[in-house]
Amino acid sequence: MRGCSPVTFANSQPKIDPTALFKLSYGLYVITVGDEKDNGYISNTVFQVSENPTRIAVSCQKNNLSREIIEKTGILNVSVLTEDVPFEVIRHFGMQSGRDVDKFADFKETQRASNGVLYLSDFANAFISLKVISSLDLDSHILFICDITESKVLGSNDSCTYAHYHKSVKPKF
Repeated sequence: MRGCSPVTFANSQPKIDPTALFKLSYGLYVITVGDEKDNGYISNTVFQVSENPTRIAVSCQKNNLSREIIEKTGILNVSVLTEDVPFEVIRHFGMQSGRDVDKFADFKETQRASNGVLYLSDFANAFISLKVISSLDLDSHILFICDITESKVLGSNDSCTYAHYHKSVKPKF
């Protein structure tokens, strides 16, 4: 921002408390993709970036198999998870690689959107189908800017926020 500079004091550097980022409001989503293989991953970074036309941004780690599929096909779906999502769904899509397992082999709570890509039919209150129009390299992640091609409300349960996940879904060890 023009005219703004960090405040520094003699012999000190600004402190970064990473837990401050937990105060930002995030949702929790399963991003699904498909080509020769269906795949999906957990994301907390999906947001509307414009109204007319309505565009959505989705972030994906560069090392994800899903990122490769998105770059190849240019299509993806977002399933908006609900507060009743069990930890097993989060673990299943977020804590193992699609390079090592078929994430949909034993996961049957899905349907196919008109774009041919699966979306979750359970533990989701909406799905949104997207077509990539541009991307931005963010070093560790790629941010995909997308047009909406289809969307549907699946239920009325409250959306799961990242804060709710940490408070009520994630196991306490």
